[in-house]
Amino acid sequence: MAENKITQQEAPISLMSFDPIIILRDVLRRWYLIVAAALIVGMGAYTVTELNYVPQYTTTTTFVVTIQESSSSVYQNLSATSSLATTFSEIINSSILRKTVMEELGTDSFSGTIEASAVEETNLLTMQVTDSDPRTAFLATKAIIEHHSEVSRQIMGNTVLEVLQQPTVPTAPSNPMTAGRNAKMASAIAAALMCVLLAVLSYMRDAVRSGEEAADKLDCRVLAEIDHEKKYRTLWAVIRRKKTSILITNPLTSFSFTEKIRTLRRKVEQHMPEGGKVVLITSVLENEGKSTVAVNLALSLAQKHQRVLLIDCDMRKPACGKILGVSGTFGTIDVLGGTVALNEAVTEYPENRNLALLLETKALRNSTKVVSSAAMAQLIQTARAAYDYVILDTPPMSAGSDAEALGDLADGALLVIRQNQARTEVLRGAVEIMQAAQSKLLGCVLNDCHSSPITDQGSYGYGYGSYGHYGKYGTESTAHMALHGRDAGNAERMQWTITQPMK
Repeated sequence: MAENKITQQEAPISLMSFDPIIILRDVLRRWYLIVAAALIVGMGAYTVTELNYVPQYTTTTTFVVTIQESSSSVYQNLSATSSLATTFSEIINSSILRKTVMEELGTDSFSGTIEASAVEETNLLTMQVTDSDPRTAFLATKAIIEHHSEVSRQIMGNTVLEVLQQPTVPTAPSNPMTAGRNAKMASAIAAALMCVLLAVLSYMRDAVRSGEEAADKLDCRVLAEIDHEKKYRTLWAVIRRKKTSILITNPLTSFSFTEKIRTLRRKVEQHMPEGGKVVLITSVLENEGKSTVAVNLALSLAQKHQRVLLIDCDMRKPACGKILGVSGTFGTIDVLGGTVALNEAVTEYPENRNLALLLETKALRNSTKVVSSAAMAQLIQTARAAYDYVILDTPPMSAGSDAEALGDLADGALLVIRQNQARTEVLRGAVEIMQAAQSKLLGCVLNDCHSSPITDQGSYGYGYGSYGHYGKYGTESTAHMALHGRDAGNAERMQWTITQPMK
């Protein structure tokens, strides 16, 4: 196998394509971050507000302002009341009156507030005393009423204040608890800011968003752009978690998706080398839909009356049987181990007898040694002689070097790329590895393409669900590690042999 190395070059951030639909999908796809931010900030705001909340109690007293021993008009009384509002505030907050109030309360200090204001267009004056203790507020009000004249007589002259409304002990805080409201507001702000952040990161992300970008950034032929296809057709299906089979043989599958698969089939036939039969299909990351693409490509070839063998080489997480709704008695490992012959292990697809399936029945964590064995090469050679096309569904390249090992046995390879998922830098490295293999890289398949009012990339969309999910296969953050240093393990992998020959 040729030496495989990825040139780690920092790809420039692409700002040339603004697609609101893709950005919105990226934001919604990370809804858990939005919810987490809202919950954390909301709970924090609630806790802080509750810890710092000090209830305040307010007593209110109303005075009638008149001019003593005078035939003053109503206008003069109103004018006196208006001017008295400021003057009275000075009186009630004077050191003399406050000292008197503290003596009445039997305390050395009074931390409450005292305010006075005039009622518009009346000769009424209101006084409010606020304190953290309701009884203290009440007693302070009573003390002011009883002793304010001692100070006001010196300042206001012949102005008289008569109590119209007697104070009462407050029963409820005048500053209601706002922890719930603050929490809701903080949660909303946090969620909005997280959405903005995710939108910015999505816009700045250097990923492949269209076939043109794939061809330009990866220097790779794009064979098809497959539209997004709904995996749940109804709300009831969503509730029951009942997925619709995404197959070109399913009447519910969109015409657009079916046509894109047919286009892919024609391109594969066109670009396959003369006499080539074996097509390898892989992806860089998990959940990019490569198994669904492999299954539907095999179905499309079988519809042309070609004898097709679909081999599930993804022994780490086999998915072809689940997609097709078919299970086999024997699997690839059984054939490699010499337990059964190839013709005994294959299962005919009930809906099209031109399609034969070699499914895997059990998962194998370390499958690289198996696919690198001489028995695997013999299996492929036997399949070449018996079928017109052999489709190999391999694990993602981030999971291991299975695809590279099988690449030397294939005649052509397809790299499935999910729209706006893997970074361009990672994809470029994968393309270089596949181009260095003995098999010919036929091109890329841009998958899960969503419609956009700007880019107009299809109209149906393609969802994969658990069909393409690989659990702990790895993520984009580990893709570089998975794609580096392949040669170090080649010698060990090639030492694996099957003790029993294939029948």
